[in-house]
Amino acid sequence: IDVVEGGSMTAAIFGIIKGTIGPAVLFLPRGFQMAGYVFAIPTMILATASYIYSANRLLECWKVEKERATKIDEIRALLLESPKRYGATGEESRPSEGGKLLTYPELARRAFGSGAIFVQLGIALMQFGVCLTYLIFVPQNLYEAIHELLGWDVSKTVFLITMVMIEVPLSWIRDIRRLTPFNVMATLLIAYGLFSCLVLAFWEIEKDSESTYFDRLADLAATNSDTWILFIGTAFFAFEGCITLIVPLQEAVFREEDKKRFPSVNQTVTSSIVAFYIFFALTCWAAFGTSIRTALTASLPPGPYATSVQLAYSVAVIFTFPLQAFPAMEVVFHHSASGASKTDPSEHTKLNVQASLVVCLLGIVAYLAIDYLGNVVSLLGSLVGIPIALIFPPIMHNILVRKLPVATKVMNYLVASLGVVIMGVTSYITITQWDKGAE
Repeated sequence: IDVVEGGSMTAAIFGIIKGTIGPAVLFLPRGFQMAGYVFAIPTMILATASYIYSANRLLECWKVEKERATKIDEIRALLLESPKRYGATGEESRPSEGGKLLTYPELARRAFGSGAIFVQLGIALMQFGVCLTYLIFVPQNLYEAIHELLGWDVSKTVFLITMVMIEVPLSWIRDIRRLTPFNVMATLLIAYGLFSCLVLAFWEIEKDSESTYFDRLADLAATNSDTWILFIGTAFFAFEGCITLIVPLQEAVFREEDKKRFPSVNQTVTSSIVAFYIFFALTCWAAFGTSIRTALTASLPPGPYATSVQLAYSVAVIFTFPLQAFPAMEVVFHHSASGASKTDPSEHTKLNVQASLVVCLLGIVAYLAIDYLGNVVSLLGSLVGIPIALIFPPIMHNILVRKLPVATKVMNYLVASLGVVIMGVTSYITITQWDKGAE
């Protein structure tokens, strides 16, 4: 993408909401149950503060690079207008970077040079990881839905194989605009599913005449000493869709005064979303109790309404999969395609085969981790989410923004160092305690 159309602040706010709220919110109730609210709520707040800090660092990098590119364009235009006075040749100059869309990977390239490949791979791994959670999530939902509708106990593996067979041809799509109708449909279905989960939760609480909503909340476990640390990765995974989206959204805002307000608006909107996350997680946990599962929709009380939610979310996730995988495929196969790939049928076939192999590989991993969705989410958040959200942005800020106060530089290094420690500790514990997260 080289250009981006100007948009309003309202459109940017909807972009933040769409980028943040997705299927990952359904993983939070069991995460709260595994951690206990005394640990889960502060962890969500800390993860939010870390994300906002890193997002602001990225937006400052964007501002500096945008101003630099604008100055270069102004100087180049001046030289072209007055070639004799300034000694220019009068020939057409090279295109500047001013018209190029500034994204997280682009800022990383300017900060790290060839080292930006680690950022690109990290983003790609996170997107593939989200696709992996989809391949576990959908079979669990369809298993419950088919059991309720037809009374059949169909193996989750059958649903997994079926989903892989659907996703393989969808992964061959090279023009992302063809996926737009799927995106719109998936957004509507996710909104329906999320609203319905809350309705069913309050419905479940209301059926119990002996306790109120607040009684249920008071009965929740404060701590869970066995699995509390697994929630750290889950908390950072909740931001998997927004850290890479924040810079393009800033770029897309059209009015100059809105561009200046965007960081504070992003902070307010994100904080509001996290407040909803906490409310949603506590409410669903209180409603469905200790038997709650990572795939929340699989924990809903049996009935036609719950089945419709399970089917809606399954369809939404199936058609979100290619959208999630598309950017990651672009990163992975960028160097394998030749310049003739757009016109050479053999290159198209090669890319299709590679994409199919990736989807099948994800399917194999999903089969092995079919009963460990919570662990997969925690490990992805720890091993991939934390570097993207907590380690890379502060370091990029120190490199790209010159003449920073010493205190700011030190704070950036402290935040990045803290991220490294948290990543290492939580990833190690998640792996060593893998069996404790079984469902």
